[in-house]
Amino acid sequence: MKSVKPGRGPSMMGGIGSIIAGIFGIFWTIGTVSMGAPWFFSMFGIVFIGAAVVQAIYNFSNATGKNRFSEFDIVDGSEETDPMQEYINGKSHGDSISESLLSSNTETPAFCPYCGARLGEGFEFCSKCGKKIPD
Repeated sequence: MKSVKPGRGPSMMGGIGSIIAGIFGIFWTIGTVSMGAPWFFSMFGIVFIGAAVVQAIYNFSNATGKNRFSEFDIVDGSEETDPMQEYINGKSHGDSISESLLSSNTETPAFCPYCGARLGEGFEFCSKCGKKIPD
């Protein structure tokens, strides 16, 4: 399974933005209480501060941690099949999605199952990503 992880730079900027949002929430809460505004205006500031703390922890963990959280997990058909794609294609649950990439008149896949590049006749390796084409 491959995963797409956010970059360390954008995560650090998200963490800094979260700190700024938390400071805004503090000033908002202090301002509403000192002006005598209704309680729900003050609660908005408290919720803002809570969201800022959670986002700061998440973003700073991704910016500085060794194992970052992934935004998306990308899997090959051999690793994990997609039930919705199988339903759309009308395949049974045991069939692999990568089989749908095979050309019907040849044994060689028409497209690379890893990157999607078009393959020539008799290719053993993809010319784009360089991975071995499964038999």
